[in-house]
Amino acid sequence: MRKILTAILAGSLAAATILGGCASNQPSQNSSSSAVSQESKTATTAAPVEDTTVVTTGDKIHINDNTLGDIWITELDGVKKNTLNNDNFTSDANFKYYSENGKPASMEGVDVSSFSGEIDWAKVKNAGVDFAMVRLGGRGYGAEGGMYADEKALSNIEGARKQGIKVGAYFYSQAISNAEAEEEADYCKQILGDTKLDFPLAFDWEIVKDDNARTDNVSATQATECAVAFCEKAKSYGFTPMVYSPSRELYFKYDLSRLKDYEIWYVEYANLPVFYYQFSMWQYSETGSVDGIEGSVDLNICFTGIADYAK
Repeated sequence: MRKILTAILAGSLAAATILGGCASNQPSQNSSSSAVSQESKTATTAAPVEDTTVVTTGDKIHINDNTLGDIWITELDGVKKNTLNNDNFTSDANFKYYSENGKPASMEGVDVSSFSGEIDWAKVKNAGVDFAMVRLGGRGYGAEGGMYADEKALSNIEGARKQGIKVGAYFYSQAISNAEAEEEADYCKQILGDTKLDFPLAFDWEIVKDDNARTDNVSATQATECAVAFCEKAKSYGFTPMVYSPSRELYFKYDLSRLKDYEIWYVEYANLPVFYYQFSMWQYSETGSVDGIEGSVDLNICFTGIADYAK
């Protein structure tokens, strides 16, 4: 998603997802992490979390994951399953599409950051892009974990909007506590100011391939609670919260039964999605080519039969 080498540690928890709608409402501005309020740093969810037991049905499910290979998971209790029909996917030279009963049931999108350079959004629109997920910023890998704003975040949002492209956003997290996750959601609000989002605000938490990465020792339970803390804070500001993650994290790091009230943005670079649980957005390529964007770009599809983005 952001031209950074990432790898995910398998943890001890299982996974799942649900969806609601991609439509979001609101946020607000400032682009320095030092401006984040002291209140967010002493958030009520800041206490360390203890490992918890995941509730499952006990059923063993065999999956041939494009990234992980042949795996078995224990089915989570109360988490909605993926009901997409892979026979309904089609593609052309640029994008993947999904249909239901012979009618279009998807929107096609990209996700971008300052790494994408200067974008000609008129060309992007004409190429067939319906939505864009824009990076707002991120948190550093080191012990200090300072936050930073993406220098092109607001200009990308404005440029896409002017061409009638719906816009969502994401934050590249390295949170190791609930308080830091809430701080990141506060920071997103500050960056956006009065700028509104059409699509969700996504929490993109990853374990990095770095011996000194600050997330190395974050437990599966804590990772899940960080996602909840960010999403709940985002929701309090009027955003539709979303969790972005590859299948390895969704199956083995997050307890998706704790995340079932949030949108899931699933990552798997493959011809067809095989993730067992329900998701509303799928990032299926990091090597896409779209007129108006130099170099490779991430490609995404949003399922309008599941989400409310198109309404």
